[in-house]
Amino acid sequence: MKGHYFFFGILMIFLISMPILIIWDWNKNRELPIKELLKNFGDKRKIYIGIFVVFAITEFFIPLNKDRGIEFNSERRILGIPELKVDWKKDKAQSGKFTTYWWKPKLHKGHFKKVIEYGILNAKTETDYYNVNGKGTFAWSKYDFRRDTFEYFIEKPNNKRTSFTESGKLKIEKLTIIEKVEKSEFEKYVSE
Repeated sequence: MKGHYFFFGILMIFLISMPILIIWDWNKNRELPIKELLKNFGDKRKIYIGIFVVFAITEFFIPLNKDRGIEFNSERRILGIPELKVDWKKDKAQSGKFTTYWWKPKLHKGHFKKVIEYGILNAKTETDYYNVNGKGTFAWSKYDFRRDTFEYFIEKPNNKRTSFTESGKLKIEKLTIIEKVEKSEFEKYVSE
């Protein structure tokens, strides 16, 4: 829906600025007849309309391939990416033009969310989130389609929540620490 507002904004700019440009051109060249002014503006209008058409194409046709739903599970199986289950729902409110969010209907321990990010032509990354212990600690795997690689992350509780700065002031640290880990550590953490 956000993209439609963007397109509507571009359309309004186009419609408002067209007459302004005609008047400005006429004001600059008052000695020319109207017929000559319209001819001159016709050449400029082609460029202007070209820019407008590029925005329209960008709005309606990019990304070109956004088909990464349940029907993509056979490719996920081959690539080793966790699959979408039949009961998972696409979150239309959170999803945008270049991002799709899939949620498990009943949140509990385990795999609960999938986020697919798209580039202009195809999917860029697919990230799977896991609720590890049911108490708000998370882990996630990120598959990069362009490089054909996985990255694994774990969010762990921060045991050192307070520290002192060099000047002696008390510093409160974040409640959790995000670490990039190896696949074996990630799988062990998720299976616990």
